[in-house]
Amino acid sequence: MFRLWKFVFLALLSITALTACGKTFNEQATEAILSAKEAFQLHDQHVNDEVHGVSLYKPAGFTIDEKSDAHNIVMKKGDETFLLFINPNEKKDSTLFYDLLKKTEDKERFEEVFTDDGYFGFASIAKKGEDQAELIASVGGIKITTITKVNNIEANMGKMMEIVRSIEQGP
Repeated sequence: MFRLWKFVFLALLSITALTACGKTFNEQATEAILSAKEAFQLHDQHVNDEVHGVSLYKPAGFTIDEKSDAHNIVMKKGDETFLLFINPNEKKDSTLFYDLLKKTEDKERFEEVFTDDGYFGFASIAKKGEDQAELIASVGGIKITTITKVNNIEANMGKMMEIVRSIEQGP
């Protein structure tokens, strides 16, 4: 009987230790913002797909939903859904989506603004519940958003910025 309790105690102690070793939401959000910044600045993804006349970079593992149109493209990766909004009336230096974001009141939101060669962009991460986060990546009049598990924010944010940065916009 003592061995059983000893085993249970050690198992719980191990699980607690492993959980404590994982990255916190703040650490993951900070790294995700850095990933988005790198993707924004590098702008090295080549167009590999077209949806209703919109040429874009589609990362490996992503699919495009049939219901998509030229202004609202629905992308999926596994069980996650990404919504890509394209406003053709906005230019590459537009702050429309950022101005709209600033009107929301999320308590735990990480964001950063990027500018380069006349382009305006931003990345935003807001905690939604215990293990989910809302991710937004935007460049000018193009924005992509998703709700994802906290463990996926870094990988998803970089891919999202690569997608929006790949779409050509007017001056």
